[in-house]
Amino acid sequence: MSLCEYGCGQSANHRLKNGKYCCSKSCNSCPSMKEKNSKSNIGRYITIETRMKLRNFNLGKRKTPEIIKKLRLASKNTIEKIKLKYPFFSKIEKMRYNPKTPTEKEIQVHCKNHDCKNSKEKGGWFTPTFGQIAERIRQLEAADGNEGSHFYCSESCKQICPIYKSKGTSQKIVQSLYNTTEYKTFRLYVLERDEHLCQYCGEEADHVHHERPQKLEPFFALDPDFAWSVCTKCHYKFGHVGDCSTGNLAKMNCDERIEKNGYTSNRT
Repeated sequence: MSLCEYGCGQSANHRLKNGKYCCSKSCNSCPSMKEKNSKSNIGRYITIETRMKLRNFNLGKRKTPEIIKKLRLASKNTIEKIKLKYPFFSKIEKMRYNPKTPTEKEIQVHCKNHDCKNSKEKGGWFTPTFGQIAERIRQLEAADGNEGSHFYCSESCKQICPIYKSKGTSQKIVQSLYNTTEYKTFRLYVLERDEHLCQYCGEEADHVHHERPQKLEPFFALDPDFAWSVCTKCHYKFGHVGDCSTGNLAKMNCDERIEKNGYTSNRT
């Protein structure tokens, strides 16, 4: 039995393309060649002395809590950055820094479920994840966004919220009649017409209420004569009550109703 011709002393089990016999399918896998290549690369690009100097210089500097904290603060989004880059999102969503950790610049928002202790109606706040903030910004700012992905502090709040439960058929119907850009123009028109004031209580308005529910009469969805500005509290208190509550609307199946009445869309 012949031995490996590359000097490792093992039996040669493979014949390579160059005609030599080797212990492995590739000469680079031979222990002898590995050692040889390793020694030949030492100091080839950066000398050992330079590597040691860099290592000693960085010892105790790269992973100290202070350095990590500074890097995180420098890379994370701040309210100031978000307001500058995403003005539309900043008008819709109220933000603050967590007062318990003022130096951390931890962004907090309101939970969309109006019955939650962390909601705007209850005067509460919670800290969303980076993904929640990014997705909410995308849904409000992107051309293909649907203004969804509201902030919820927990999965239970999300599941019992009437706004989240009302998604589905009505959303498909309304979206077939207009696109996001058209709705944003309509919404901004109504808010500016009402000077961003709630038409019930006079406080700052952040919603546009449809007098004729979009799910029941979608063709009035962009008619400003049947819409007015409201704050979140009044929107639930006066706008969505009785038969027009979001809970009742969510239970309705409007596909059959629209087909029965001949409501079709000419939009493409």
